[in-house]
Amino acid sequence: MPDKIQCSVHGDCWKTFVCTHLAGGTFGLGFNRDEPTEDNPYPDAWCDDCEIIRAAQNSWNDETQKLVKISLLCSECYKRSCIRNTRTSVNLDDLAGLHWKCVACEEWHTGPCLDFSYDSPDYWLEEHEEVNRRASLVPDLGERQPTFLNEDFCAIEDRDFFVRGVIHLPITGTDQDLCWGVWGSLSRENFDKLREMNENPKRVELEPMFAWLSNKIPEYPDTLNIKMYAHIQEPGWRPHFELEPTEHSLSREFWKGILPERVKDIMLRRLRQVG
Repeated sequence: MPDKIQCSVHGDCWKTFVCTHLAGGTFGLGFNRDEPTEDNPYPDAWCDDCEIIRAAQNSWNDETQKLVKISLLCSECYKRSCIRNTRTSVNLDDLAGLHWKCVACEEWHTGPCLDFSYDSPDYWLEEHEEVNRRASLVPDLGERQPTFLNEDFCAIEDRDFFVRGVIHLPITGTDQDLCWGVWGSLSRENFDKLREMNENPKRVELEPMFAWLSNKIPEYPDTLNIKMYAHIQEPGWRPHFELEPTEHSLSREFWKGILPERVKDIMLRRLRQVG
């Protein structure tokens, strides 16, 4: 196993090596490496241009290595570079001319649609909506209602508490994400803490908050109660949900990326009006 390094983003991680082209925010350059093994889960990696150099002599040797510059990456940056640079047979360029109508703003748009969201947790029922509607007619006394729903927070009978956030799925071979705007349930303590600091810039210093995914996403097996952590962003930005690593397909796509072909299928199935 390689030695560890301290990454400014991911903390204490395993040390890996890639060609310089794969370091930073690159995408779509190809990701070549030997097959990972238990003893070496992060073998040295290089882009397609550097593969041409290696293939010219069918190996890495003193001569070919002189032509390639190497960069050090932590294992988490390595994983993300793999997702972003792996080439796929289908890419989002196929959707550049797609013309579709947004159900939220009723406007027509061109290109991929990569954001899908839910206005409320699945546990929010018509009876709760009626309570929320009646409460909106009463003057605001500065007190939190036991049942309410707004764009960012939700409470049901002062028993269940939710925050709205985003699950970002990195799209393989691109620098883009498929985003699911969903709700996660929080403990009462974390819910109150987050609402109190809602406009406070220091809220980014809060520790990640445990949450249960509170929406069913039909493109996956049952997603209710998948374990997540809400990473709090600066005021004006919704939390980013980090999924617990499991074999659930949503979790796998969060950690290993989602293929453009699947993004295309989801998009065409979700959009109601396509021109």
